[in-house]
Amino acid sequence: MTPPPVWPPLPAELPEALRRTGTALRRPAAHPAGARWDVAVVGDSGPTMGIWEATVRAFARGLERTGAFGRVTVHRLPYGRGTAPATLPRHGAAGRLTLVLTDGAGPHWRDHGVEPLLRRWAQAGPLCLIHLLPHPVWPVTGLRGWQVQLRSPAPGAPNNRLRWRARGLGPDPYDLPPTPGRPDVPVPVLELSARWLDAWSSLLGGAPPRWLPLTVTFPRARVPGPPEPEPQQQDAPALVARLRSAAPQQVFTLATMLAAIPLTDPLVRQVQDALLPGSSLTDFALLLAQGVVRPADRAFPAYEFAPGVREELLAAGRRTDLVRVVELAGDRRGPGGEHLWRLPRLLRGESVSQVPPVDAESGPWLLAESAVLHALSGPFLKPAGEVDEAVADLREEPAHRPSSSTIAPFPSSDTVARTPGDADHPTHQGNRRPAMPQQAPANTAGTDRTRNTPTVWGNIPPRNPNFTGRKELLEALHQRLLQEKTTAVLPHALHGMGGVGKSLLAVEYLYRRMSEYDVVWWISAERTAQISLSLVELAPRIGIAAGSDASSTVAAVLEALRIGQPYANWLLVFDNAESPEAVRAFFPAGGPGNILITSRNPQWASIARPLEVDVFLREESKQLLRLRGPEISDEDADRLAQALGDLPLAIEQAAAWHAETGMLVDEYLRLLTEKRVDLLRGTAPLDNQHPVIAAWNISLDQLETKNPAAYQLLQVCSFYAPEPIARSLFARMPRGSIAPELDLALEDPIRLGQVIREIGRYSLARFNHRNNSLQMHRLVQAALLYRMTEEDRSTMRRGAHLLLAASDPNDPDDVLRWERYGSLYPHVVVSEAAQSDEGWVRNLVVNEVIYLLRWGDYDSCLDLARTAHRTWTEKLGEDHAQTLQVARWLGFLLFSMGRYQEAADLNSTVLESYRRTMGHDAQDTIDALGNVATDHRVRGAFSEALSLSESVHQQYLRLLGPDDPETLRAAHNLGVSLRLVGDFARAHALDQETWHGFIDVYGQDHVASLRTWLGHILDTRELGDYSVALTFHRELVERCNSLLGSTNPLSLSGLRHLAVALRKAGEHQEALETAQQARTDIIRRYGTHNPESMAATLELSVHLRHGGDLAESLRLGTEICGGYEKAYGKHHPHALSAALNLAITYRLLGNPAASQYINSLVLEEFTQTLGENHPSTLICRTNLASDHYALGDAAIAHDLDTETLRRSREVFDEDHPSTLACAANLAMDLRALGHTDQATTLHTDTQERLSRKLGSSHPAVTQAADWEHRANCDIDPMPL
Repeated sequence: MTPPPVWPPLPAELPEALRRTGTALRRPAAHPAGARWDVAVVGDSGPTMGIWEATVRAFARGLERTGAFGRVTVHRLPYGRGTAPATLPRHGAAGRLTLVLTDGAGPHWRDHGVEPLLRRWAQAGPLCLIHLLPHPVWPVTGLRGWQVQLRSPAPGAPNNRLRWRARGLGPDPYDLPPTPGRPDVPVPVLELSARWLDAWSSLLGGAPPRWLPLTVTFPRARVPGPPEPEPQQQDAPALVARLRSAAPQQVFTLATMLAAIPLTDPLVRQVQDALLPGSSLTDFALLLAQGVVRPADRAFPAYEFAPGVREELLAAGRRTDLVRVVELAGDRRGPGGEHLWRLPRLLRGESVSQVPPVDAESGPWLLAESAVLHALSGPFLKPAGEVDEAVADLREEPAHRPSSSTIAPFPSSDTVARTPGDADHPTHQGNRRPAMPQQAPANTAGTDRTRNTPTVWGNIPPRNPNFTGRKELLEALHQRLLQEKTTAVLPHALHGMGGVGKSLLAVEYLYRRMSEYDVVWWISAERTAQISLSLVELAPRIGIAAGSDASSTVAAVLEALRIGQPYANWLLVFDNAESPEAVRAFFPAGGPGNILITSRNPQWASIARPLEVDVFLREESKQLLRLRGPEISDEDADRLAQALGDLPLAIEQAAAWHAETGMLVDEYLRLLTEKRVDLLRGTAPLDNQHPVIAAWNISLDQLETKNPAAYQLLQVCSFYAPEPIARSLFARMPRGSIAPELDLALEDPIRLGQVIREIGRYSLARFNHRNNSLQMHRLVQAALLYRMTEEDRSTMRRGAHLLLAASDPNDPDDVLRWERYGSLYPHVVVSEAAQSDEGWVRNLVVNEVIYLLRWGDYDSCLDLARTAHRTWTEKLGEDHAQTLQVARWLGFLLFSMGRYQEAADLNSTVLESYRRTMGHDAQDTIDALGNVATDHRVRGAFSEALSLSESVHQQYLRLLGPDDPETLRAAHNLGVSLRLVGDFARAHALDQETWHGFIDVYGQDHVASLRTWLGHILDTRELGDYSVALTFHRELVERCNSLLGSTNPLSLSGLRHLAVALRKAGEHQEALETAQQARTDIIRRYGTHNPESMAATLELSVHLRHGGDLAESLRLGTEICGGYEKAYGKHHPHALSAALNLAITYRLLGNPAASQYINSLVLEEFTQTLGENHPSTLICRTNLASDHYALGDAAIAHDLDTETLRRSREVFDEDHPSTLACAANLAMDLRALGHTDQATTLHTDTQERLSRKLGSSHPAVTQAADWEHRANCDIDPMPL
């Protein structure tokens, strides 16, 4: 047997990070004598910390080996209340650092019992907690954290001297850390990684003091009250459901695999290595932290599943995975272990030995065997029973059987089982944490179950327990979905009304037929932004890395569904899809799955096969009435149904009223008649909905009298979208009064809960306990709006706006807040929040604009931004601060969409307004000036843009200092302008400084740091260090893909530039393949006319030329020249660069005259706009000389090359590849003119220099050696 591999104890990059920490503390500012600090490493002793012992020891050894610290000691953190506290040794002259390593899963973290001890340590010296689990899963442990900014008054200061301020909200937007006025001690909480340790090192040893973003906890001086009782043990289905929803997909897959074997350390690691190569110790630790796995109270195996969990996991797993695990365990046991592990032979249908005697070694194997056989069911139940008899005494409780279903029996040898393909599920994408949909529910009615619930089941509304009838419609829907890929559930064309139960019918169908699909996903489809959000939520569930922008992720999801990978059997439901044109763009065209649409719009009949939904049959109406009130007579039920027109929504409302009040049918019919007369007297909306509105008005009258707060809450909600309203929307008090009774309810969570329950009793809204949201039918909203006076409408609309504003996370740049902004967005639009007179509400609107822009939903963003800008200009004036604020973001949006002239016009107007109202030195004015600099770059006025960029940077330096993020962003933009004017040396120095500044503030993995690093790599490349640039560029692309996803704009841009770096480094074949991939991915993301797409096409044409495909290079080059001229104008440097590259292709195709004509025009334009010594001008001169040489004008070529070489040596240096290319060409000129000796000397020197610079195998070196091929110089335009 192969010995098991060892758990890797520490990340490879950690020792260097530890050394940096020690070095930071030994700076003179930290301690004049440079004495070394002692370190106390404290390992948690909680029940799940056993697997981390090697990590704690390795961490301590790593500290010792750095040589940067004094004495390093290891201690145990006491576990539980009443245990003796750990005693730390006295520290040396410099001081002591205390580092606590924990998984946060022990009860002493949940009941705060450890906090007083932590507080004492934090007051004695620097203390930090190192969380051994990944940051996204911290909320499921007992160790919580808040994102704050910390500032140390002096190097090495204890935690109680640290100052802190909020940097956003905590894990729960409404669970805020203590207020700044309280004497709380912030303790940093770090991941075990170099990036997190570097951030803490900057706090410990940084000088001068500055604010740094960190995650902290606040230990209390005293434990608040007696210890909390042990939480009630969750049953197995709940544990597994929580794991599935909270843990990354890879962790859940690991759990389902491990359920088939005994949990020994070697076996667990072998499963990870062989079957889940990306899995790690952390994944198994998450199973411990979630309570799914627990340490065993015996030596073998080391761990065990919580009662019943093994069976639930086997039911949720895949047969193919189960077989692979069983076979792997058999291979690891070897031939001698077959009598203990009989499963491989059993699954292959081979004969097996009798059940072995049960002892300490065989028992765990037999328990696993029993569970697997029961899960497989069918023919395996007989051998399962034999094993059960043998292990009966080992079970402390009856064997658990899964709550939902078992794995279907294996197919016979001539049957192929359909299983979805394996997907690479990301464990952690940067700092992004997508919302996970609820677990698929157990089937409770309808068809028999022979297989699992859907692998992916998301956002499905709760099932209506009072669903009645519709048998024929459900069957018709099923048959049509079998026959057609797209089915629309439409109301009857003669009525065209809501309230017939389209969505309820769809929901009931899903619950009855869930077993027939791998993926079932519900999408609220009234607005495209909601569709995008829902599809992005689906992405990680089907194995797609969610990028930081919506459109690329949505495109990837639709493509995965279209090709059926990893799931072909899917069903998407687009609910309330009113616009066929808008919604169809989100269909996975031609995919193997099904699409179901609910809509009031009959236009869908021309697109999808419609299923018309009419009112109830009379018997169905009576059945529903009797379901809620069995005592109602058949005659009374018939009279009620007749009066309500058999409209399902009205019938349900009347049934709820009758069940709640017991009112006689005659009295109810009298009230109903009165309400309908009232409606006829007025101008009620939806006049063909009188029955249901009248029925609701009866309930609303009662609610208004009995519970005014509930009625007022409904009034407020009537201004929101008919989509789920998160209960958390009511959790924060608004900045102002709405109505007295409602104000009191909003102040008291218990009273608010009673209000919501009262609404539910009358069936006026549905409360979804899965996602904690309230949803009202649009007709209830219409009824409420009709009842209100104009004054009431104004009051309640304002209340709706105030509640929305109170829920604003106020950080739209944070991807963790995007889910919240996505849920608020439809209500912001429908409630017309842009019309509000409240500044806080307008601030929310601006934040929604920023969110939509960052999210990538440009169309929705443009609608909201223009609405707000137009409205505020009219109401507040064009110079109002918030009008200008939204105008700035609108300008940036227009730039991002490529609508450059509109952006420039607006940016110019905004700048003038700021100068007029706030002066030239205000920060808002400086920001606006930066936008105008961008407009100059777009126009090709690079020198003017540089002047503005330098002005912005200098003003920020004076106003905020060099380390402020705004100053760093201005420095980054200055680097962009420097590259465009060709000053790569200055750009290189500035970008390097800016990059390190961003790393100090945000860390090296922040988008701002990565973006500036890309600029620094471009500087390095353009300065001629091709091999260094290529090394860095490979690392950048790998990091961007890992952190942001391959479809993120920065990742795509990085891939495009990587192709250029490969080509310049001489890797032409890989460069061509990379350029082709980059162009394909970018066009899929942006379309063909976006600037990034045009740049990718331009560069591919160059790669094709270097690869010898001159015809295709000519075709693409000609196409892109026209594209650049259309986008920027024919005099723009980027359009001229495209023409220059095309000219080379013409010459190589044997048409040097065309090339000479183009290059002559380009040189004239470059000289006028960029200057004689700009790198692009020098490159053009080099190529023009080659044109003359090809035309037989060697003397003209010689004169051009001689002058160009002189200038290149001044602008670059003697060994820059562009300089050497010109020198190689000049040698050919000299030889053609008969100056053989001079030519040979120059050629030999140039060859040696090229070989040293690029390597002897570089194509440019081998090509220059033959005296036949002239060097061609391409231009790769710098980003704007």
